[in-house]
Amino acid sequence: MNIIIVEDDSLTALFLQESVEDLGHTVLGTFDSAKPLLEKVNNMNVDLAFMDIEINGKMDGIECAAILQNKYSISSIFITSYQNSSTINDAMDSSPLGYLIKPVSETEIEACLAVASRTLKKSPPKIVNDIQIGDYIYTFESKTLTLNNELIKLSKNEYKVIDILCNSYGNVVETQELVQSIWQESENRTDSLRELIYRLRKKLPSININSLSKSGYYIQKKTDT
Repeated sequence: MNIIIVEDDSLTALFLQESVEDLGHTVLGTFDSAKPLLEKVNNMNVDLAFMDIEINGKMDGIECAAILQNKYSISSIFITSYQNSSTINDAMDSSPLGYLIKPVSETEIEACLAVASRTLKKSPPKIVNDIQIGDYIYTFESKTLTLNNELIKLSKNEYKVIDILCNSYGNVVETQELVQSIWQESENRTDSLRELIYRLRKKLPSININSLSKSGYYIQKKTDT
C-alpha cells in the first residue's frame, strides 16, 4: 500500500516509517501538520494515512482525517496518547481503519495494516473527481476548469481538448485521436487542432500543453523534466 504519515513527533514518525517500510509498504511522505499534506494529496496516489490526533497547526488529526475520507476517499489509522472515550468517539466519525495508543509497537502496526489491507481490497475503486493542473482545478464530472473557484470561460472545442488531455494526464494523446474526438469526421483538421492548442496556451499560461513531434499532445506534470 501507498501510505502517508501525519505525526508531529519526529521520532514517532521515523519509527512508523521504518516499520511500515519493513512490512513491505511504501511511505509517500511524512507531515507534521495538515496544511502541507492537503496541498499535495491531490497529486499523490495514497491508499492509507497514519494520523496522529494531536498535530501541529490549526487543524487537528480528526479534522484532517475527515477531509481525507470525505474528499479523497483516503482512510486513516489514528495514533494518539489519549485513551478517553470522548476522543475515541470523535475519531470514529471519520470511519478510521484502526486506532493505536502510544507508545506504538511494530506488532500493533502490522496487525492494523493487515486489517486495513483486507478492508481496502474489498472497497470499490476510488473515483477521482478533479485534479489540479498548474493553478487550475479540472472537475471531470462537470467538465469544467476553475481558477480560485472562478469558472474559466472556454469554447466548446477548447473544453473538449482539455477534457481529453486531463483524462490522459501526463500521457500523449495522438493527434488523430484528438481530431476525431473533437470534430467526429474524417476531414483533416490538424491545422484547426493546432489553432485550438495555441489559444489554450494563451488562455491557460500555467498549464503546460506540450507537443510530441509527429505524435500528439500532452499536459506536462510538475514532476516531469
